[in-house]
Amino acid sequence: MKTKHVLLRCRAKTILLLLSTATLLAAAPAARAESASDLMEQGIYSEETKGDLDSAVQLYKKVIAQARTDQALAAQAQYHLGLCYYKQKNYTDANTAFETLVKDYPDQKDMVALARKYLAGAHPLQPAPWSDGEDMRLDVKLAGGLKVGVADYRVNSGQTTNGQKIWRCNSHVIAAGTQSVSHADVDADTFSPIHSVWKHSLAGEVDAVYYPDHADLKTTGKDDVQKLDFDAPVIDNEEAIEWMRRLPLADGYKINQPVLASLGCHVVPIKWEVSGPEKVQVPAGTYDCYKVALSLLQTFWYSNDTNRYLVKVEASGALMELTGVTHGTPGEKAAYADVTNGFSLTAPTGWFFDREEADTKGTTKVRIIDPEGSTDSSLTVSSLGILAPEEKKSLRDYANVQVAKAAKTYKDFQTRSTSWKDRTIAGQPALSVITDYTQGNTKKVGYGVWSFGQTNAVYFEMLTAAKDFDALQPVMDAIIESYKTQ
Repeated sequence: MKTKHVLLRCRAKTILLLLSTATLLAAAPAARAESASDLMEQGIYSEETKGDLDSAVQLYKKVIAQARTDQALAAQAQYHLGLCYYKQKNYTDANTAFETLVKDYPDQKDMVALARKYLAGAHPLQPAPWSDGEDMRLDVKLAGGLKVGVADYRVNSGQTTNGQKIWRCNSHVIAAGTQSVSHADVDADTFSPIHSVWKHSLAGEVDAVYYPDHADLKTTGKDDVQKLDFDAPVIDNEEAIEWMRRLPLADGYKINQPVLASLGCHVVPIKWEVSGPEKVQVPAGTYDCYKVALSLLQTFWYSNDTNRYLVKVEASGALMELTGVTHGTPGEKAAYADVTNGFSLTAPTGWFFDREEADTKGTTKVRIIDPEGSTDSSLTVSSLGILAPEEKKSLRDYANVQVAKAAKTYKDFQTRSTSWKDRTIAGQPALSVITDYTQGNTKKVGYGVWSFGQTNAVYFEMLTAAKDFDALQPVMDAIIESYKTQ
């Protein structure tokens, strides 16, 4: 229909007005839709010049939606989207944006590299709250309160061969007859993992070397190296205790952070949620704590002070409670003193002692723990009055009873007949012997040392793999010789 025909038929002023407007609009050139490139320029202007991050976020989202065929432009927008969230201190969305960039635009190498750098620091870490050589000790208990082990966490400073400053996070957990020993070397500033070794008495031993997008895992006893890829930066399972201490703990704080469990050879996506503070009472004292709940049903309590001590843990029906914190110096020996029974002993740097729950009244058992978890060693001090009649006859009879018990427990048990030796402990006559046995498929060696004091019977025991015995025996002998009584 032509406009002049309409003007002849239509008299109403309002219709003329509407038609005139429509005619003008129809006659005007069509408005050009803004391209993805134009939107990108507007987004950068809003972000970097105006500082209007909210507007920039919306513009970058439009670019991503429109630039489906232009991967380079979409990746750039995805990166700036994450950057805006990061500037807003919205670290959860920043992480998501950067992770999406790494996952969806793998060919855009430059943008992926930039995203990875931000991902490494997308969780703002606080300064390390510990001093070099700090040692946190926790009792491991069943839910009912029975002590079944000990957990030890130490942090030491160091550097790599190329001068990179690191923290070494050491852990040693003994519970219900199993041992887990690990150390994880991490960048001192970002806490990004560099290298870790994790050994478990049942699960084996794995060495992990980290790269920006993967880790190489070497399992002891296997020739091949397993490459484990990840889309976003991970933390090593064995650094997590200290990593949490550096988070900006506050009520309602939530983050997503994947964890690489080298013994399981997989990456676990984990959500972390903080609440508190709340009061927590443990053997070391009463603390105001923040609670960190993990999506895999583990809960950690950290002290709400400058130290950020790990105070309590609940996981899988077990409980850990802080018993004390020490700060060792390089070369300092480990020491143990039992006031009740009046004895003491020392061990080399890195070793430590833990008093176990005694099954028998009048008996004290102290576990002697080596830093590599290579032995199952202990000292048992019993009142002479509780010994069985056959044990009291002589020192050799006391030793024979213990050896006979071991023979019923261990497979292929044999005493080295020529290994019996007379010696002294704390000025008192003593006797030692070496035995061989098999545990699983492993050849093992037992080393027992017995002594009678004026009021107590003393029994040192070391169990270790046959391949380690020659190196560990002199170390154990030095610990035994350090035994003193009042």
